[in-house]
Amino acid sequence: MEHDAALPPPDFPIAADGLRRAAEQLERCANLPAVDSGVHTMQMMQALLQRFDRLEQSMRRGFADLGERMDALDRKVTISNKNLTARMRNSVVDHSAVELSPLCNATTGEPIAGFPRKLSDLGLYTMRQVDALLRELGEPVQGSADDRKRWLKYAIGVTT
Repeated sequence: MEHDAALPPPDFPIAADGLRRAAEQLERCANLPAVDSGVHTMQMMQALLQRFDRLEQSMRRGFADLGERMDALDRKVTISNKNLTARMRNSVVDHSAVELSPLCNATTGEPIAGFPRKLSDLGLYTMRQVDALLRELGEPVQGSADDRKRWLKYAIGVTT
């Protein structure tokens, strides 16, 4: 009993304040990953996965676009090579009775319908036909009638 008499009585306001402070600190523990059962970590992981999904979709679209561009470039190069070969053959045409090698449409790669068989046929073409051939070859359609006919000869490879 002597021992009990020596202890001062409790100060309840101080004890209540201490408990409030302890409760406040315990509430803050909810921010700790180990205390929130990993919810915060899972939310962060989910956000990262969503970002990766968006990045992957963006990359897939980019690769698809790149593939389409490569295919288009391959088509253009193939068409250009075909037309270059035909132009080289046509460059040795020295008179109007020699047959011309037909060229392909610069966009589709298909043989040009109505392509002149001989150099003499080219001289019979109307300006509408000349302009249509120039367009199919991807060449500009401008200048006088003589300029366009001359340009068409160059476009098909005739140098004489």
